[in-house]
Amino acid sequence: MQKSGRTELLETVAAREPIARKLRAIERAQWPVQFSHVIQPAQAFLVATIARYTDKTIWVLCPSVHSQELLYDSLLNWYRAALFLPEAEFAAIGNVLPDPEIAAERLALLTRVECETGPHLIVTTRASLSQAAPRRGALQSAIVQLQRGANEKMERVLEELAGAGYERAAQVTTRGQFAIRGGIVDLYSWQAALPVRLEFFGDEIESLRQFDIDTQASVRDLTSVDIFLGATEDQNGVIRDYIARDYLTIDVEPEKSSNANIQVSEGWIGIGPEDFSGAFQDSEVGEFAIGDLALAEAKPGRRRSCRRNPRSRILFPGSQSCRAFRRGIIRTVRCASAATSSSRGTSSCAD
Repeated sequence: MQKSGRTELLETVAAREPIARKLRAIERAQWPVQFSHVIQPAQAFLVATIARYTDKTIWVLCPSVHSQELLYDSLLNWYRAALFLPEAEFAAIGNVLPDPEIAAERLALLTRVECETGPHLIVTTRASLSQAAPRRGALQSAIVQLQRGANEKMERVLEELAGAGYERAAQVTTRGQFAIRGGIVDLYSWQAALPVRLEFFGDEIESLRQFDIDTQASVRDLTSVDIFLGATEDQNGVIRDYIARDYLTIDVEPEKSSNANIQVSEGWIGIGPEDFSGAFQDSEVGEFAIGDLALAEAKPGRRRSCRRNPRSRILFPGSQSCRAFRRGIIRTVRCASAATSSSRGTSSCAD
């Protein structure tokens, strides 16, 4: 199987000795493993590199919601299975109802962490670790899975919903509601992104579909669905409880008191003489104005390009700009993990 450019770049950087040495330290659990001089745009790339070379669930701790969003958005380019745990809004303000979308997103992610086999890569904030959450272990016992084609009495499903605090309504409009029309049950589980429609034929679930809450139109067919039957007001634990002993934590821009396994910072966080080994710095590719280059589908021979490839290509107005771009890309990959030194505000990278 041909590797993607994304995979090749991650492997190239991971194979460079300064980074490879620290990846080996992670494998041997020589904590803390510290990565200094990693510029903010490269931090997500480094997290993806670490995640690719471990089979453990990783919690990435960011100093703020803004930095969390920036890192997560960039991380999706390198690790598409990354998960985002939002902070609870108004956590310190009494008598203020939480945003239902955020509450559902948090519940869904914690359920996934507890019920599904990892590894997972979760991006959150340091502050969220102390925020209230259901007790560890409560979510797994509160999930009931319904499957299409399974023998299931509609009456029993309705009894479980009513017993779990779901409200019967003429039409489902929000989470925690269910509606009945003949042999059809509409249901909006507390942790779900969309409501589901169950169609019964006798004691069998004949059809199982997600539907749009505004148009009531079906979105897609499902083979199974998880229904949360626990008490949503159960907040006797904290998010930190979900970080198991064998999980890894990556602290971005850590505080001095950080006890995370892995620490990443734009500055120097090591002990002893400052070391630029494994630094990630700005590249010298530079900026290109509109018209300087174009990303287009092209056939070989139509225009000059850096690489003869019949697929997507970067096209340049001339050979000089093409060579400059190529040199910059090569230098960027080398800089990602090569030792660097600073002199009077300038830097250089070496193999």
